[in-house]
Amino acid sequence: MIITIQCFAQLARAAGGADHELNLDDGATVQDALRRFADGSSEETRDLLFTKVGELQPTILLFLDEEPVLFSEPAAMRERSILFIATPIAGG
Repeated sequence: MIITIQCFAQLARAAGGADHELNLDDGATVQDALRRFADGSSEETRDLLFTKVGELQPTILLFLDEEPVLFSEPAAMRERSILFIATPIAGG
C-alpha cells in the first residue's frame, strides 16, 4: 500500500522535503512506517525522530489521517493514509 509521510520545519529540511511516499506491506502500522521512513533517511532525520536507544523523541507528535496517535500504541495504516510528523519549533 502507498502512504504519505508529511513533515515540516527542521525535519522536512533534514529529510529533503515535506512529503514522502512509502510503499508498505498491507497491515503496516504507524510504527512500521516511521521506522521505514527513518531507515531510508539521513542520519540527521533519524536523530530528530529517535533517541540513541531507538525510542521516539519525546517532543514528536504523530497524526494519522488528522487524528493524534501514540507511538506506544500500534495504529494500522490504510492505502493512501497520511502520517503527519510534528516536530518542535521555536520562535517568538
